Amino acid sequence: MSLKHFRPYGIITLVIAISAAGLMIQPPIAAAKTVIVTMTDKPPTYVPDKLTIPVGTTVEWDNNAKTLHDVTTDASEVQKPSDVSLPPGAKPFDSGFMTPGTKWSYTFTVPGHYKYTCIPHEKDGMVGYVDVTK
Repeated sequence: MSLKHFRPYGIITLVIAISAAGLMIQPPIAAAKTVIVTMTDKPPTYVPDKLTIPVGTTVEWDNNAKTLHDVTTDASEVQKPSDVSLPPGAKPFDSGFMTPGTKWSYTFTVPGHYKYTCIPHEKDGMVGYVDVTK
């Protein structure tokens, strides 16, 4: 057999090899990260109550307690505005009342320091903190 019989196969093999190599050298696409915060009853608290996360991370609050809970940074909804805070440029968020067994999530897109509270348990000191880094 002469070499000319193998040329088309050689070219196809070369194209496939180059294509496969090109796929392998591309950087992987980062998956969005989700962090879980659990809400408890005794004492009413967020677990963990302090997080440091990069921009783009989603926090999911899971009410696995037996009472209503809430997640809010809205100063107009709380008894003491000092129980919540937002970095410049961030808009307030509020989960609304969460019945036992429900979840609510929020994706942090503005870096800075967030302080949030649970409206039904604000008087009990149920607050959480999220530091969002660039």
